[in-house]
This record gives sequence, C-alpha cells and structure tokens, in this order.
Amino acid sequence: MSTPDIEAMEAVIDFLRKCNRSVDTIDWDSDLIDARILDSLTFVEFLLLMEEFSGGPIDLGTTDVANFRTLNRISAFLTKAGTHEQP
Repeated sequence: MSTPDIEAMEAVIDFLRKCNRSVDTIDWDSDLIDARILDSLTFVEFLLLMEEFSGGPIDLGTTDVANFRTLNRISAFLTKAGTHEQP
C-alpha cells in the first residue's frame, strides 16, 4: 500500500471508530454493516469521505455497495479508483 493509501485507510478507520465508539479494533475482513460498525445513518457521510479519497463522485447506481462492506474491499476500491485518476 502506498502512503496515500495508508493515510486514506487510517482516515477510514478513524471515521468508523468515531461512528461507533465501542469498537476498539476492526478486523479487515469483518463485514462493517453486519457488525453495525457502519449503519445507514452514517453511510452518506462515509460515502462523502470515500469520494474525497477516490477523487470523484461515487455513483451507487454503478458501484456495488459490497465495495464498502470490509476494510479490505474499501482499500481495493480506493486503490482501483486511484488508478483511474491518472491521465
């Protein structure tokens, strides 16, 4: 993972911890929605954070929500989004 990817994932983890203060650690393969770490009320704010790091809007009509269910999937999504930003 590159430094920007690490910084993005640290920000994602910090955001998730702030959303659910009872969570100390988050397993990278845990389903964030099923574990109630990420809920529908915070998902919109979470998407804004993802848009900031991905460099553009996220169209949920063409993006699978499964991309945001685990930290590993989020990291892969951001890595893939970063490759599309380059001309």
